[in-house]
Amino acid sequence: MSDATIPLAADVTPIQVQVKEPFDALYHREFDRMVRLATALVDRTEEAEEVVQEAFAQVYLRYRVVENPVGYLRVSVLNGCRKVLRRRAVARRWRPDPGDTAGLGFDHVLDAVRRLPDRQRRMIALRYQLQLTDNEIAETLGVPVGTVKSTIHRALARLRTEVPHD
Repeated sequence: MSDATIPLAADVTPIQVQVKEPFDALYHREFDRMVRLATALVDRTEEAEEVVQEAFAQVYLRYRVVENPVGYLRVSVLNGCRKVLRRRAVARRWRPDPGDTAGLGFDHVLDAVRRLPDRQRRMIALRYQLQLTDNEIAETLGVPVGTVKSTIHRALARLRTEVPHD
């Protein structure tokens, strides 16, 4: 942002206003820095670039109303990296070891999820496939947060009874 003096009229004292830099200037100045930040967190350049592109898209949509675009961008990048890392952790937990007979159990889990009632299955998919929070699931499905919590609780209880675990 830069300071600019704008005279209102000949008999009025000039005022100082903050003028935002153009979005493309922000993009060119911050892109490499944000990619370095994201790469340090997710350890893969391709994923880091995707996170940063998504963050810039979020900033672009709110550019007129965001007071601190760089701060908003940084928080968006950090949140995007958190999502990537959560997805990886879930993938590691749910991916069967190719040399292990437990892979057969993985198929059993998928079958058990498919047998859940539609509402439970949708909420489980939103939670564990898309990593949505209870609030995000509630907003997506148009139901109260309490309904999301109780439905997921019942779905997990049912899965525990149907899927053998150690």
